Amino acid sequence: MAVISLIILATYLMAMGLAYGVREYVSDNYYIGKHPWLFSVVIAVSGGLMLPPMLEKGGDAPFLALFVVFGLLIVAIAPHYKVDKMHAVGAFTALICGVMWAMSFHTRIVACVAMAWGCYWAAKLPKPYYVGEVAAFGLIYGTILT
Repeated sequence: MAVISLIILATYLMAMGLAYGVREYVSDNYYIGKHPWLFSVVIAVSGGLMLPPMLEKGGDAPFLALFVVFGLLIVAIAPHYKVDKMHAVGAFTALICGVMWAMSFHTRIVACVAMAWGCYWAAKLPKPYYVGEVAAFGLIYGTILT
C-alpha cells in the first residue's frame, strides 16, 4: 500500500511540475492544475494508503501516524490554502507529525535532512517550502519502506 501511495503522489507531483512548473508550495497544484479536484483526491488517497503501513511499522509514537493522515485529509478537504485557515492547520499538523514520526525511527537522518533544508533555505535557493514539503514526504516514505 505504501508503494502505491508513493507512486500516486510522486506521479502527480512530477506530472504537475512538468505541465505547469513547480510553484512555492505543493498545495499550489490545486490552483494551477486544469482539474483542481485531482489535488484533493491525490492527497486523500495517498494519505489514506500510507496509514496502515505507518501503523504497522509501530515505533515509539504510532499515534503520530494518525495525526499525519488526519492533517493530510484536512488539506484534501480544504484545499484553498490562500483563503482557508483549516488548510494551514492540516498542512502544519501533517508536516510536523510526519517528521516527528520519521524521527522516532531515524533521528540522525531526519536531523541531517532538516539541516540540509535549513542551509537550502538560508542560501535563498528557489522554492524552499516546496523542497521542504517533498523532503518531509520523502522522510515518511523512506521510513515506511525501510
